[in-house]
Amino acid sequence: MWNYLKRDKRFWLGGLFLTILMVLSIGNTVFNDGNIHKVILQYDKTGYPEVPPFPPSMQFLFGTDRAGYDLLNLIIEGAKWTIGFAIVVAILRMVLGVIIGFLLGAYVKRGFKKIEAFFDSFTIVPMVMICYFILSEVLIYANGTIPAPFYQRLLFQLAVIVLLSVPTLSLYVANEVRKLQTEEFVEAAKILGGGKLYIVVKHILPHLVPTFIIMLMQQFVQTLTLLLHLGLINLFFGGTVLYGDEADSVTHEWTGLIGMYYPSLSADTWIPMVPIIFFSLTVLAANKITDSIQDSLERNRTASISVKNTNKSVLQVPENELFTFKHQA
Repeated sequence: MWNYLKRDKRFWLGGLFLTILMVLSIGNTVFNDGNIHKVILQYDKTGYPEVPPFPPSMQFLFGTDRAGYDLLNLIIEGAKWTIGFAIVVAILRMVLGVIIGFLLGAYVKRGFKKIEAFFDSFTIVPMVMICYFILSEVLIYANGTIPAPFYQRLLFQLAVIVLLSVPTLSLYVANEVRKLQTEEFVEAAKILGGGKLYIVVKHILPHLVPTFIIMLMQQFVQTLTLLLHLGLINLFFGGTVLYGDEADSVTHEWTGLIGMYYPSLSADTWIPMVPIIFFSLTVLAANKITDSIQDSLERNRTASISVKNTNKSVLQVPENELFTFKHQA
């Protein structure tokens, strides 16, 4: 697979885009203490005072918001939360989903139908609704009140978003495991005395690893989409601070910025468009990486099949030539 990926520009461009944003964001936190450039008053060439928001210019490449914060600086600072949180959620979802799915698929027989019926219910109700009802009491608080510590809010939000997707992933993995158990190579391993754990690790898991890689990237995009939906209803990552009718994000995470700035779309278009564009580019980069991995896996599979067919054709001998000697008169 790597032989194809290292020559695919989609993989490198998408990965480079995400890596640069993460490095810049972490660097801003480490070397600049997470400070964001802010200008609340400046003077034009004639000496006339100006107040934010300032439109895009050479001074502010992407402009500022109404509070005077440089939008480019905000995007860089919030990248680690948006991209980093989505990566952590995707990994935890896959780890838990794969472990539980293998246990269900390999060891649960009688009660599988009941578990399947229960897990199916999680695919019907929109996850954003469940997340909102669970998280709103913890993440939304008025200015002046004392909320729970940030790390507790973060861990609680992480646990909710991860655990709500585990049933669906576990059910999918379990069905794939049960399907592979009917294959001939698994039946042969059973006849030769292989135990369940040995068969799962040595025979079933290698066949599902490519699928898990694709699922990991899909979970990354799904997490971003869920955060966007929550942001549009003012449930921001890490917490929502209410100032009367206005809401503010405590982390400057992108989906929170989109939810905060969305009312400014008609008046100061550049303010919400900056986080929207970077969010869209991140999703696009993840999708391109996924497409690249899918194509590489498909090419690898096709190459393996062609090699097997070639070897098979070389070994085959025409039936009419068996046990005959050819000679010329």
